[in-house]
Amino acid sequence: MSFISTVFVGFLLITASVYFLVPARWQWIVLLSASYVFYFAAGIELAIFLLFTTIIVFVAGRMLGKLNQEYRVRLKSGRDIGKEEKKQLKEFFSKRKKRIVIVMLLINFGILFVLKYLPVFADSMGAPLSSVWPGFEMPIFHFLLPLGISFYTFQAMGYIIDLYRDKFQPENNLAKFALFLSFFPQIIQGPISRYDELAMQLYAPHQFDYKRVKFGLELMLWGYFKKMVIADHLAILTGTVFGNPEQYQGLYLIVTAMLSWIELYVDFSGGIDITRGVAEIFGIVLPENFNRPFFARSLSEFWRRWHITLNNWWRDYIFYPLTLSKAFVSLGKKCRRYFGNDAGKKIPAMIALLVVRVINSVWHGAYIIYFVGGLYHGILIALSFLLEPQFERLTKRLKVNTQCLSFQMFRIIRTFILICIPRLFYAAQTWSDMVLYIRAAFGRFNPWIFFDESWYKLGLDRKTFQIVMVSMLVLLVVSVFQEKGYCIREKLEEQNVLFRWMVYLSGVLAVFFFGVYGLGYDASGFQYMQF
Repeated sequence: MSFISTVFVGFLLITASVYFLVPARWQWIVLLSASYVFYFAAGIELAIFLLFTTIIVFVAGRMLGKLNQEYRVRLKSGRDIGKEEKKQLKEFFSKRKKRIVIVMLLINFGILFVLKYLPVFADSMGAPLSSVWPGFEMPIFHFLLPLGISFYTFQAMGYIIDLYRDKFQPENNLAKFALFLSFFPQIIQGPISRYDELAMQLYAPHQFDYKRVKFGLELMLWGYFKKMVIADHLAILTGTVFGNPEQYQGLYLIVTAMLSWIELYVDFSGGIDITRGVAEIFGIVLPENFNRPFFARSLSEFWRRWHITLNNWWRDYIFYPLTLSKAFVSLGKKCRRYFGNDAGKKIPAMIALLVVRVINSVWHGAYIIYFVGGLYHGILIALSFLLEPQFERLTKRLKVNTQCLSFQMFRIIRTFILICIPRLFYAAQTWSDMVLYIRAAFGRFNPWIFFDESWYKLGLDRKTFQIVMVSMLVLLVVSVFQEKGYCIREKLEEQNVLFRWMVYLSGVLAVFFFGVYGLGYDASGFQYMQF
């Protein structure tokens, strides 16, 4: 059931009506029922994976909760035991809990690997292996990917790891835990929520609130505008250019790489706006997933602003555990001995950061360009982290005013260019494809394409292209105000009724008349549904 369909609008209307009409103690049951209806609409046979994950994680969570409780009881009853005995007791329970966590990680991420990566791995390894062993044929794997499997897997594993760390008590109601993993607005593409931030909101009663519902609808409308008016039109243009790099070379590819980042942003953030708007109607606040990433002044800041909940997941469950592990602490000591105190402290963090960026990229896709892109971002961020003191000394020596607007704009433009470089080759799946895109992008200089109406021949006519450019300008203006700290919905609420309804009507008409519709084009497919 697509967010962009009349079926979903009817589904949401019915769900919200029932939710606010039933007794408060039944509201969470309405959400659970609606979530599984929503999920079953994508294919009942695929729901077995969600149900399997829900059950085994619920059971594992109960086991971890019992071990945490037993440890606390043993610790409290043995107040007179010594420091060494307490340490042994902690290690004993830690080992038992660690076994449960490892089993859960292997099972759940194993399922994700088999369904998402095994077909690509088998396809990419077939040719090399057949060249070594003539006649060898790699088995062909084709799996249907369950809706939102990456997102509910990360959410489930975050729950398990937090229980291992004894952050909260486990959920003892299987149905309520099932709602936490399957809440229908966010299961498609996140955001990835933490149990202690979301669960109580899902289970708590909520009264109908006109302002809150209106704000939710406004956020949904903004999401539809970004997705259907901007992203889906840009997808036509970028698909045309990236689909034929031999014909569209030089500045075609370079500019399209920039537009493709904007396309991905408005597609994903538009979907998240719809998700958060739907949740807000029910009185549930989901975390923000984007913080205007194209205003970032460095690559590290860009990734702190982009897909925030996923990057926080990497930080809390991979980066910090790596840097605090015995191996990395030992590495840090050796590095300080050989490279000095400052560089020695940074090297382990740089390695952990590189690992995180590669994992993040490979999560997006198993093709070579994603691995190279992860290395690219990881190395640049690591080097900037290592050389930061030298950059500061250089700017002081050159008397560069680092606080002025022009320097900040330079940093923003520089960061945008850096993130766009790997995007030039995002359609490449092999080394030869990458070479083809590099030659096509930098082998020809053709500035005349900006003056001979060439951009109106890439799937978008003049009128549609201009509509997209104006829409992007609207997006920029809104983003500037938000970056300055303005809450657009609150400011709109302060305006006269006539002006507010003019804005609402303009948004609805823009989506209705300028959004992408029609046979032959899938306006319903959000890019991050593939992950």
